[in-house]
Amino acid sequence: MGNSAISLYELNNTIKAVINSTFDSEIWVVAEINNINLHRSGHCYLELVQKAKDSDAVIAQARATIWASQYRYIAAYFKAATNSNLTRGISVMLRVIVDFHEIYGFSLNVRDIDPAYTLGDLERRKKEIIDKLIAEGVFDLNKKIPLPEVIKNIAVISSPTAAGYEDFLNQIANNKFSYRWNLQLFEADMQGDKTEKSVITALKRISSQIHNFDIVCIIRGGGSKIDLGYFDNYNIAYHITQFPIPVITGIGHERDETIIDMVANTKLKTPTAVAEFLINYNRHFEENIEEIYQDILSKSREIIIAQETYITSIVLVINKTKDVLAREQNNCNEKFFILKNLYQNLIKTQTNKLATASEIIKTKTVENISKEKSRIENLKTSLSKFYYRNYLQIQNNLFNLEKRVSLSDPKLLLKRGFSITKCNGKLIKNTNKLKNGDVIETILYSGKISSKILNIQNEDNEN
Repeated sequence: MGNSAISLYELNNTIKAVINSTFDSEIWVVAEINNINLHRSGHCYLELVQKAKDSDAVIAQARATIWASQYRYIAAYFKAATNSNLTRGISVMLRVIVDFHEIYGFSLNVRDIDPAYTLGDLERRKKEIIDKLIAEGVFDLNKKIPLPEVIKNIAVISSPTAAGYEDFLNQIANNKFSYRWNLQLFEADMQGDKTEKSVITALKRISSQIHNFDIVCIIRGGGSKIDLGYFDNYNIAYHITQFPIPVITGIGHERDETIIDMVANTKLKTPTAVAEFLINYNRHFEENIEEIYQDILSKSREIIIAQETYITSIVLVINKTKDVLAREQNNCNEKFFILKNLYQNLIKTQTNKLATASEIIKTKTVENISKEKSRIENLKTSLSKFYYRNYLQIQNNLFNLEKRVSLSDPKLLLKRGFSITKCNGKLIKNTNKLKNGDVIETILYSGKISSKILNIQNEDNEN
């Protein structure tokens, strides 16, 4: 048995000879960079792996070296083509020399790189993830969640040191309408191989206190196509599709669209654009409220003006009645003096014959005049009371009308304990179109409540 054994050196020499004869020239190899170490000497040491298609299990592994003289060229070429550095987690196509050393074992000597493969692999993975989300029927789920009428409480997922986050805060704080939001930052790595775990962890933390927020904003600054590739991630995208409140993204790249942009409720190009969207969204709500207020105010003024016009017409009628009474009184006075003169003339001509009759006529005339005056005064008093009562009644009606207009203010109704219920943004007047499982929103005087219907009890009602 001992006679058939060979030394380790002989074995390694044999392996080296086989490798050298089999791989006598450079070859192209496809692998994923599992680890990268840039030595101070300028040499770059790589750990390359191949993973199983349906899992992250490593099925092959090898060491690779890019010597300093080659690394300067390869790194600059890759950077120019992809706008990104060689980094852990990306797939690469390398032109290598297969090497086997008797002491150091198997390794690959990297001579060149094909950046197009890396970019193409990113696009291929992106398409596979999109197709998977669509096949699972979850791609558009977050888009179907309606934004609240007013956005007030915002959960922000970002790196606290990201320039995009600072731009977002400045834009929000310095808006021309002086709006204020309740912002809470949930820190996460926005690039690198920790992105998936940290972003999902942030989403889970928000979900645990979901009632505190209206929306989630995921923001970061710009970056290379490879940097953005960390957001072409199935697990992050899937969590967004399942999120119970709207997710808004502002990744910060004008040309490229990541998968989380595609599945988000609202996608915007930059963090600044997210801030502008929030400002304009709340401004639109405020303008609608102002329009409703102005409409109520205008209609109230129209009613008041109409009632004032009516009262003015009543006053004119009263004044005309007074004029008629004054003219009638003048006519009575004129007739009185005519009759007086007539009686005086008759007395002069028939003093003796009609002395007794004259006294009777004189007495009757005075009585009639007194009665006529009394009747006129009574008529005048009755008319004044009549028109005064009408004036008071009209004034009371106007007061009641103004009170009814004031009581119709929605805010007062809400303050008295009433509420407004909506489903999918529409007012609910009956239960005919509702079903178990629907999410309804109840607007109170202070705050809102989102509820899921568990049971519906219908009452006989033709309306």
